[in-house]
Amino acid sequence: MAALGVPHRLFPGEVILRYHARIWLLLLGWPKVTKFAISSAIRSLILSKPYPDTVVVGSHIEVIIFGIFRALLFRKRPNIVLLGFIFTHRPQPLANWLRGLYFRFVFSIADQAICHSSLEVERYKEIFKSSRTRFEYIPYGLHISVDADPSEEQRTLEKKNFPDAGDYILSAGRSGRDYATLFKAVAPLPIALHVVCDSEFALSGLEVPANILLLRNCYDKAYVQELKNALFVVIPLQVNDISAGQMVLIQAMAFSKPAIITRTPTVEEYVTEGVDSLLVKRGDIVELREAIQRLLSDQGLKEKLGAHANATYKSKFCMKAYVTNLIGALQKP
Repeated sequence: MAALGVPHRLFPGEVILRYHARIWLLLLGWPKVTKFAISSAIRSLILSKPYPDTVVVGSHIEVIIFGIFRALLFRKRPNIVLLGFIFTHRPQPLANWLRGLYFRFVFSIADQAICHSSLEVERYKEIFKSSRTRFEYIPYGLHISVDADPSEEQRTLEKKNFPDAGDYILSAGRSGRDYATLFKAVAPLPIALHVVCDSEFALSGLEVPANILLLRNCYDKAYVQELKNALFVVIPLQVNDISAGQMVLIQAMAFSKPAIITRTPTVEEYVTEGVDSLLVKRGDIVELREAIQRLLSDQGLKEKLGAHANATYKSKFCMKAYVTNLIGALQKP
């Protein structure tokens, strides 16, 4: 933002939301977010001078808290922007109705919501068509530290801590995943699969083949090492109408790891089949298995996809690109 000449202030704070079950997120996670939101609103709207024209927040709870402060202070500003909004359906009609009602309230407060697929923007415009909120699409992006040339000491340490480096493929994530299809595709193959997932729901009822290792408490540096040492990444998706899989996909691209990912309208806005990834049909065990076998047997293809993936990350999905896209969306009239 400094390079773009945008005046800004950041109010950092760590809110850890790592819970295996949703009930703990509701009972422990959201109170943490509420406390953080109140603290941020006081620092941003009361203690800071000059007052901001726009605030960007990461949760619906923060939208409500900032909206309350804005109303109590009798201000029209700041504009409140919700970053990374995703609206998922629930199987129970009552739960869907209540969530819809709740988010209509949220969007009576928020001025703008940033989504990470154009499909979602059109969907939310229809669902929340009477709201004041303007929905905008920008591609997801992130920063991830990549050691371009690790020292000999680092290589020795990694070999000691990860003796099976390069001998496994990796899958990760909890939202909208289709691990059932992935497990069936990988089960007969002579390769290990590491799955980083802390969600009981995403793995519920699945029979885990002998060549699959579940990593339920793998975060931060441990996760980065898993990603760094994998042959390539597989991201099986169950949903096709919301953003899912982009975070793991872009992390893989940053490390020049080719990815096999389910073909969905949202995914196709990020990667191109045969250029920087392999796309497979949703729920197709045979096609997914064939794609995995193809990358395992074709080193040239693996290297080509990885190199193109890294180039795509640097040009479209790095933090600089993400912030540039975000500022552009915020400055739209």
